[in-house]
Amino acid sequence: MDNDNKTDLNEQEKNLESIKPRWWKPLWILIVISIVASGFFSYFFLQRNFVLIIISEIIVGIVLGIAYYIRIKPSMRVNKAVYILFGITPIGFGLCLLYGLMGISRFLISLGSWWIWLNIINFIILLAIGGFIGNWMGKKRNYRLPLSLKS
Repeated sequence: MDNDNKTDLNEQEKNLESIKPRWWKPLWILIVISIVASGFFSYFFLQRNFVLIIISEIIVGIVLGIAYYIRIKPSMRVNKAVYILFGITPIGFGLCLLYGLMGISRFLISLGSWWIWLNIINFIILLAIGGFIGNWMGKKRNYRLPLSLKS
C-alpha cells in the first residue's frame, strides 16, 4: 500500500509537469536575469545609488518568490488571501478614489482636525468593502486563480 502511494505521487508530479508549458522554466530564468540586468544598468548607466538598487532588487526578488510560490504550490488559504488582496488593492483603492473625487473627503478635512479621523475610518471601511468583494469573487470561482497550473 505504501508503494501505491509513491506511484500515485509520481503520477501526480508527472501530470503537473505535463500541465506546465514548455516555456515555463525559461520564463522564470529570463525574469531573474532581467531583474539582475536592470540592477547593473541602473548602477552603471543611470548612476543610481548602489544601496537603493540592492534594496529594490531584494524587494523584487521577494515578490518574485511569492509569485512563484503561488503559481507552483497553490493552496486554498493562499488563494483566498490573493483574492482578498485583489479586492483590497484595485477595488478598494478605486472606491477610495471615487470617495475622494466626490468631494466628501475635502469637505470633511475643511471642517477641522477631528473630522480627519472620520475620513480615515471611511477609507478603511472602503478598503474592507473591497476585500469583501474580492472574497466574494473568490467564492464564485472556488478560490481558483486564473491560469493556475493545478485544476
